[in-house]
Amino acid sequence: MTEDIYCHENGLKHINLVDDGGFSALFVVNTPIFDNSGVAHGVEHMVFRRSTAFPQPETLFQLTSLTDAKINASTFANKTYFHCQSQCYHTFMLAVNYLLNGLFDPIFDTEDLRCEIHDGNNKGVIYQELIGKEQANNEKNQSTHKSDANQFSYGGISTSIGKLSLNDLIAFHQHYYRASNIILVTANANVEQIAHLIDLLPKQTELLTQVKIEIETQKKQSLNREPNNAKNHTSRRIQESENNEPHQKKYSSAINKLIRVYYFWLENPYCKKIKHIKKQLTTNKESLLVNTQRDLIPALINLSTKLAKNIDTNTLYLKISTEPPSLPNLFTTLCQQAKASLTSNLSNSISHGYATDQRNALWLTNIKATDEVIANITSYIISASQYFLAPRCQGLCYAIQALTIEKSSYFVIYSAFNVDPNYQLKALPHCLLRLSQDDSFISMSLALAKIKYRQAYQVNNSHVMNITVSDISAYLQTLINKNLK
Repeated sequence: MTEDIYCHENGLKHINLVDDGGFSALFVVNTPIFDNSGVAHGVEHMVFRRSTAFPQPETLFQLTSLTDAKINASTFANKTYFHCQSQCYHTFMLAVNYLLNGLFDPIFDTEDLRCEIHDGNNKGVIYQELIGKEQANNEKNQSTHKSDANQFSYGGISTSIGKLSLNDLIAFHQHYYRASNIILVTANANVEQIAHLIDLLPKQTELLTQVKIEIETQKKQSLNREPNNAKNHTSRRIQESENNEPHQKKYSSAINKLIRVYYFWLENPYCKKIKHIKKQLTTNKESLLVNTQRDLIPALINLSTKLAKNIDTNTLYLKISTEPPSLPNLFTTLCQQAKASLTSNLSNSISHGYATDQRNALWLTNIKATDEVIANITSYIISASQYFLAPRCQGLCYAIQALTIEKSSYFVIYSAFNVDPNYQLKALPHCLLRLSQDDSFISMSLALAKIKYRQAYQVNNSHVMNITVSDISAYLQTLINKNLK
């Protein structure tokens, strides 16, 4: 493994590794937290939600549903990680471009604030996430007789997260989300191509004096409010997170490798070999396309066209085995209940099962051996559909996805931390019906879904490529006819 360290035109330091692995990237933003407001967590979500170049809130989910790209972020007490990986270089560069635009040119909008953070009632992705986690923590503390009353809640608290304003988010972003305050670590990237993407970003202006004043005032006020034991606890947690590479189990081996390199770089400044990347003058018009319609984003349409020119996935993707998506542990019990329901109702010719609890909903059905391919491809398309994603984008749940599990034995649809899980199940047939009638969206997403399936399962046969829009529509109708209620 070799590495070089660069400095881009905008001041972003960039460490690039060269090895025999896949393509991955980690952006580390220094975001110190001084109170329990959750402002860093809020900015993280807004960065992911929309940017000028990618204005649709469905973008992230379309990228991860229709390609092999994995994109995510985590907020800690002193840093925020944004990361992505892919075995296909074209897909990887699209993911990097998505993150670059979100980091440096996000959209902060009142409606997005209400949907992504909290509207003061039940709507808000972060609000739903915090309620779910707080309930789980309370149950854990009751069983172990432990209390986290003095713990520093850098992700925010459900009862106060709604107090965040657009000004709070904008001020925090302008102060901390600057190229000089971010480190990029990549594996096997083309540094000059990333430099070109950076050149296309709007130039960051000098930090406004008023923003500096607001941030410094917030620091003083929050430090004065924090009790000494909370300060000490926070200091200890920050140090632990820096020394122990936080939450290693949460990340893939590829991202953990980048995290280790980042911390090694912090401890060994002598290895800094800064190479300035010269500004390129050409403009990539494809990256500037903006779609105001709630449909498949232009960047994915361009990617589909590019990849379709060579249908041999062996030349598009590195030959590295990838694990198919698995059901989150949160749904283990609900899945067992749904399977029991499915089994007990077979005599009544009902071929689906479902289960809900106070916060979550899950539906499943058996997959025939002859339908394994189309079931997987359909799950990708469902998870990218604006109809299906509407509850998540409107802040009515924390996560929603369609997928196949247990070697394609079951087709599963789940919704996590939902305002009304039972209503979500009732609305599902209408959602799938609308998608089954949307030949345009199915057509645009089908090529990418086929390529993703072939790469994920290492198959190369005509049956996959011969699946048509009508086939997907018909399979959706089959799911609807399985009495989704």
